[in-house]
Amino acid sequence: MVFLYDENAGNEFLQINDFKHLKARRVGVGERIDIRNLKDNYNYIYEITEISKKQMSLELIFKHTLPNDELFLSLAWAVIDPAVIEKTLPTLNEMGVKKIFFIYTDFSQKNFKLDTQRFKRILINSSQQCGRNSIMEFEIYKSFDEFLGKFSDVVLVDFEGVKEANFSKDKIYFIGPEGGFSDDERQKVKEKVLLNSPFILKSNSAIIGVASKILL
Repeated sequence: MVFLYDENAGNEFLQINDFKHLKARRVGVGERIDIRNLKDNYNYIYEITEISKKQMSLELIFKHTLPNDELFLSLAWAVIDPAVIEKTLPTLNEMGVKKIFFIYTDFSQKNFKLDTQRFKRILINSSQQCGRNSIMEFEIYKSFDEFLGKFSDVVLVDFEGVKEANFSKDKIYFIGPEGGFSDDERQKVKEKVLLNSPFILKSNSAIIGVASKILL
């Protein structure tokens, strides 16, 4: 773990109740730990002043400025099984994806509900592990048309697309659900690309593939 998240980081004193992960590191009174709030560009150094069974008390010693994360990539992803999304979020966050647009498409199961608070907890844990001083943002759209009504630079990642050697960071690549896009959806977006793989990729594999081509 690179740092510990606490929304109140920056206050002169902190009280932490959930610190099992710190217990595993066998930290003691007098030791210093890095804490961030993921809202500003500071890393706060706190010293542990007291440890009880249920609570840890800390005092701010100093802070230092962190460089801005140079994040630019936004991707669109059709809603699929939330369990699969949750397993994929840490990878996309660690790679440096700035934002994910989740869209309910024709082949998305409408009974799938996205737990945004759970997503946030997963992303915070990911950032603590990888050192990212932010978490990946996300927005949810109820339909394909609602999303297209807001964005015009959309490219479908589709079975019927053409193989693309160079993916542009200035476009929003839209990864479909299992089964791809409906014919009606394909007709609404002119530009379509295909990943250079001889096999059919699962939706979560495809979005990682697109992110990799642009970011890594």
